[in-house]
Amino acid sequence: MSMERKQIYLDSGSDARLKKLAKRRGVSEASLIREAVDAYLVNVEEKTESGETTNPLLSMIGIYGGELPPDAAAEHDRYLYGEDRER
Repeated sequence: MSMERKQIYLDSGSDARLKKLAKRRGVSEASLIREAVDAYLVNVEEKTESGETTNPLLSMIGIYGGELPPDAAAEHDRYLYGEDRER
């Protein structure tokens, strides 16, 4: 199998967790990253094929029966992402 080189940046917490998991499983960090990317791509492809979406805006289409709340324009983040979203 041909491999393409990619360079990524991880925050220090993710980097430490990746190193720990790689050591515990006895595999390289690169193999864990490849495994994670493969799992993510399969998940996205399955959602795309089934018509699901991870975009909250697209998931809103049609849920209000054609009428949006009167404050939808001003409060769209609250409706899309919930009350606890950081601003």
